[in-house]
Amino acid sequence: MNIRRATELLLQYFPSICFSEAVYTEPVACPLSSSFLNRMALVDTPLSADDLKLVFKQIEVTIGRKPDDKKQGIVPIDIDLLQWNDRVLKPEDMQREYVISLLAAM
Repeated sequence: MNIRRATELLLQYFPSICFSEAVYTEPVACPLSSSFLNRMALVDTPLSADDLKLVFKQIEVTIGRKPDDKKQGIVPIDIDLLQWNDRVLKPEDMQREYVISLLAAM
């Protein structure tokens, strides 16, 4: 399972990372018919937001994601940085019910 592999790789980069439980959600703005398995993570790191995004992209590529996959409805893994310190980077995602629920449970 790709989420398991992503968890392993994230733990290699960030040994103190904390994960939420995983939940299934319906795709938004993606031509898929199947659900996504989503999980929230919190990490304390000296990396900048840009450096974190690079790490996440490297992990996605390692798991098999290609640049045009999402346009084709293929999402083997998708790791997003929603917030960095006090700066919300993806405000629309932060309003999603499952994100709010997962954050509240952490």
